[in-house]
Amino acid sequence: MHGAVVAAVDLVKGIGALVGFETPRIEGATGYLDTNYGAKARAAVELLKRYDIVYVHVEAPDEASHAGSLKEKLRAIGRIDAEVVRFLLEHTDRDVRFLLTTDHATPLSLKTHYACPVPFVIYGKDGETSGASAYTKMRVKKP
Repeated sequence: MHGAVVAAVDLVKGIGALVGFETPRIEGATGYLDTNYGAKARAAVELLKRYDIVYVHVEAPDEASHAGSLKEKLRAIGRIDAEVVRFLLEHTDRDVRFLLTTDHATPLSLKTHYACPVPFVIYGKDGETSGASAYTKMRVKKP
């Protein structure tokens, strides 16, 4: 399979490059709260025309968590939903599958990364399922 990574964080782009993915520079992608969400979404749609897999990474909620800002974390998540996820859903064809997840937990209370299982959802625009009947979240106690 051939793929691309839409990201501003050097670590994420480096991992993509190591597996042979294209890692284009996205105008206005900063890796912070002020990142250009729309440019990332538009780039992903264009890259999906040429690649099997496109990984879109948005660092903003993690940065808000490191700062301990619930307001900014909610704002970042809302912008991802409105400007990235919605755009991708509206501008991709029926055969695309989406995996939405976080790469790790960064609880506001800790302001740092925390090793635990993370929630995810897999969505296919055609409504096809592959055995999953429910989405659940396991509770993990903090250390």
